[in-house]
Amino acid sequence: MFISTSEHSIDAKNRVSVPASYREVLRGDPHDAIYVFPHFSGAYLEGGGELFMQQYRADIARLGRYDPLGQIMEVAVLGAAKRLDFDSTGRITLPKEFIEHARLGKRAAFVGCGSRFEIWNVEDHARRSSDMREAAAQMMQDPEQVARLGGGQSLESLVKSSPSLADFLNRRGS
Repeated sequence: MFISTSEHSIDAKNRVSVPASYREVLRGDPHDAIYVFPHFSGAYLEGGGELFMQQYRADIARLGRYDPLGQIMEVAVLGAAKRLDFDSTGRITLPKEFIEHARLGKRAAFVGCGSRFEIWNVEDHARRSSDMREAAAQMMQDPEQVARLGGGQSLESLVKSSPSLADFLNRRGS
């Protein structure tokens, strides 16, 4: 799982180090790489490993070949994505058009989002993060939103709905 936020320098050749914890998540992937695309809803990049791209592909395929939304997402995601291979030090080279889309300067913020991550301009991310924390605080005052998030679930129902949590708890108990 991709978690945490960290800032990394972008060098003159557009290389940036991918957080070590993110590379660890990708250790079992068939390629020593990440997949990244300029996001269609804002000035940031979205990325992940092979499973991340396969999930997008499967979601799009479920829509059907001639579905307008499917065709849009094929171009916006699959057509825009690039596989970025790691060098020997864990860096990737960001394409110039990706840097321009995300308005990246000399630093990039990697933001873990569970099964995926985002790459942001550091200042844009700081503003967005502050806005998101405020929005979360407001939403958590609404019992309906808390229920949607799973608030108040028993541990037993959480374990039933999360095989990885069940596995973790079983390993801890052993």
